[in-house]
Amino acid sequence: MLVTRFPYESRFGGEEVHTLRLMEELDKRGIEAFFLGSCPILLREFKERGFWVKRAWLAQPPVTLGWLVMFTVLSPFLFLRAGLILGRARKRWGVETLYALSFGEKLLMTPWARLFGMKVLWLEHARIGRWMSKNPWRYVYKAWSRWATVVVTSKAMVGQVRPWVKIGVASEGDRSAAPRVVAIPCGVMSAAAEPLPRELSDFLGGGQTGLRPAGFSVGTVARLSADKGVDMLVHLVHSKPDVRLVIVGSGPLEMSILKRADPARVRVIPSLPRGQLTSFYRALDLFVLASREMDPFGMVAAEAMAEGTPVLMTSVCGIAADLADGREAFIVEPRMSELDKALKKIMKRKEWARDVAGRGQTFVEKHYRMETMVAEFERLLID
Repeated sequence: MLVTRFPYESRFGGEEVHTLRLMEELDKRGIEAFFLGSCPILLREFKERGFWVKRAWLAQPPVTLGWLVMFTVLSPFLFLRAGLILGRARKRWGVETLYALSFGEKLLMTPWARLFGMKVLWLEHARIGRWMSKNPWRYVYKAWSRWATVVVTSKAMVGQVRPWVKIGVASEGDRSAAPRVVAIPCGVMSAAAEPLPRELSDFLGGGQTGLRPAGFSVGTVARLSADKGVDMLVHLVHSKPDVRLVIVGSGPLEMSILKRADPARVRVIPSLPRGQLTSFYRALDLFVLASREMDPFGMVAAEAMAEGTPVLMTSVCGIAADLADGREAFIVEPRMSELDKALKKIMKRKEWARDVAGRGQTFVEKHYRMETMVAEFERLLID
């Protein structure tokens, strides 16, 4: 299988974690993966894990006005280059499946993969926004989709993707002409817990001082951008003197949040290793994913649930479609007033929150198993 990614920007997030874990597990089952692309993060991470990698250039995808113009002007050259790159990879590594992550290579490589007799998987980890709905290349995307299986990470994303793909019926004996949109939920695999930095551990109440500070600890793991709603959490904390907030993430709103946040009440940490994230989830009284816009799955919410932590999320998180409010998690509309009401209720009814957390942990263990996710992908690859 050839994994490709030629992104507009690179950062280590849920898409990268999902891809790396999946490839590691498929490798154990005898399905070999190779990485080809310009994403520095995946180039590094695949190489560190012992996979074959090849750096290549295929322009940035046409998701901004500037790159839309450049991509369109260069498209004849890029199309020929895509065929050459894919042909060499198929000859060198004998790849049978194209696993395309970015918009650009879906447009440029899919016809070549079809010509070379390869199976095509399109992974859609990003919500569908203006980059698609206002993009003239969406017509090419829809046309080529008849040769691909489109994989999304939640049932909520199926409805988002369906208008942009060509759902057809295969002619007899030609199954490759029948595109599908398939929802395969992310598999959750917790890392072994590692000690948190002492300053953070003390702030959350589990440090070596042995004294748990009074109050309620809230945490989130998210990109610091408007769509993730992290700024709403800062406002919520400032209105409740007994609440402490830890934000793990970085992004364009980082400086704005740091200027507004009371350092005695709010801590912003750019990142934590996987083992420390496990300890972080466990140390919280409540994990919150306050997304304002469609969040395709919400891996961090599932990870927190897997550790037995109560989780509050907004209804636009993909994972919310699988859950019931007050049963496995707390689910509200993406407004600060709704988050505020929910937080007050949870703080007053901690025993109820623990019961919800227990049911959430059981749900994740049953429905978001890594083995189930890998088996679903394996079925797509060999069917």
